[in-house]
Amino acid sequence: MKKLYLAGEACSLKNAFQDLKGVVATVPVHTIAQNGEELYGIEIEYNPKKQDICGILETYFSVVDPFVKSTLPLQQAAVFYTSNEDVPQLDYYARFLQSRGHEPSAALGNLIVNDSIPEKVEIRPLQLRFGRVHECHYLD
Repeated sequence: MKKLYLAGEACSLKNAFQDLKGVVATVPVHTIAQNGEELYGIEIEYNPKKQDICGILETYFSVVDPFVKSTLPLQQAAVFYTSNEDVPQLDYYARFLQSRGHEPSAALGNLIVNDSIPEKVEIRPLQLRFGRVHECHYLD
């Protein structure tokens, strides 16, 4: 079993994950990362043989918009992990989110062959935090 910690309104997140294949448990938590970042949200325990991180994140981002700055800082979109083996997948998914809606450009050295982003369109910055779990407090 693996665990991820996701920031947001706990009740909404629990409802979103209650029927997701591979998810064993969801528990409300206050979590602190090693870098000092904090979140209020849920701990998700899941079976990685039945559900991968991308499936978890896809469900999470259907509830929490990673492009919007939250009025509640501790519920701002955040994903905390316990295993360093999750970092490449989290990084990959963040890059996917950032480029969503734009075709990838083909590059030859410094020459961009196909830049599909119109000149006046700005890429919205992700308002997403990542961190390795340092301590976790379960909430009632």
